[in-house]
Amino acid sequence: MLYSDYYNENSVLFKGFIVKTFKENSNGDYEAHIELPIKEQICPYCNHKTSYIKDYRIQNIKDLSLIGRPLFIFLRKTRYYCPFCNHSFTESNPLIRRYQHFTDRFYKYIYKELQHKQSYKLVAERLGVSLTSIIRWFDNISFSKAELPECFSIDEFRGNANNEKFQCNVTDPVKHKVLDILPSRRLEELCAHFTKYPLEERLKVKLISMDMSNLFRSAAHILFPNAKIVVDKFHVIRQVLWSLENVRKRIQKQFHKDRRRWFKNSKALLLKPSNKLSIEDKLVRNRMLASSYELERAYVLKERFYRLFRNKTKEEAKKYLQNWLLMAANFKIPEFKHCITTFTKWADEIANIVKYKITNGYTEGINNKIKVLKRISFGIRNFERFRNRILYLQ
Repeated sequence: MLYSDYYNENSVLFKGFIVKTFKENSNGDYEAHIELPIKEQICPYCNHKTSYIKDYRIQNIKDLSLIGRPLFIFLRKTRYYCPFCNHSFTESNPLIRRYQHFTDRFYKYIYKELQHKQSYKLVAERLGVSLTSIIRWFDNISFSKAELPECFSIDEFRGNANNEKFQCNVTDPVKHKVLDILPSRRLEELCAHFTKYPLEERLKVKLISMDMSNLFRSAAHILFPNAKIVVDKFHVIRQVLWSLENVRKRIQKQFHKDRRRWFKNSKALLLKPSNKLSIEDKLVRNRMLASSYELERAYVLKERFYRLFRNKTKEEAKKYLQNWLLMAANFKIPEFKHCITTFTKWADEIANIVKYKITNGYTEGINNKIKVLKRISFGIRNFERFRNRILYLQ
């Protein structure tokens, strides 16, 4: 069936072209034969005008699918001859670039699709091209070194790329932007990356947000002497909640089966802040705490720790933390020994939470997106490709 008259008059698919024929093949594909109007050309070699035609070439081009069916274009390209310099050249056209076999809009659509969390294979199957072609085209994308902001956050994630188990994610928590992905969390790798920035730039960094990683802290002290380290609030509170959970698990082992099951099903009431519990929830919580004096003390430590972040200044927060550590030491609960040791080492960085109000929330969100990307791609072993895909997704 021919549609050439319709597409000559109404279609924007081939704007500026003459559609000789447009038909539907027996297999359901669409086939278009098009050419550009004959007009005077400027010779790319000598810049003289010419309208002499030497010959024609037919190029087979694949375009985006049309209503779910493949569209193949046969472009009749005119080759012109310049009598001034005796050179021949092919006319330029807005549909396809030189040495390509797919239209420009086809490539643009591919790069747009790769901005979504989906595998290369899925994009290749939907567009009817090979997986290796999609990967090869994407590998043409590269990202330069980002500028260092005054505040950035750093965190590790399990990437399993280039025989390294963990990679690092460096982000701007203020502007919500991924700055870079590092191939390893090792100290020498961190130093190698950040020493690419001049010392003048590194001295401008004022804040660094991180979890309680001694490795990251050591790197920050070496590379960014003017920066203040702020521990992520979530990671700090999580240590206390884990300690409370371990107390609850130890206590409930002493109960019979039914009571133990009830205790486990009600554990969320212990972890939730007291001011967010309803009256009914508080009654159930009180029953749980009445079963163990040690559990009650652990719960008091958890509630007192929440109050740390209500302090208005860093000095007040640091003094409150010292008092909390003394209380935890006096209670002598085995599960809180790790909290006491860790918080003592990180007291200054924890107190900075109150003063600077920055977190690793955005970074953790990016890490979750990376996990989704890994899962749908069944892993990406090539680190450079992995890095570029993460940076391209934002």
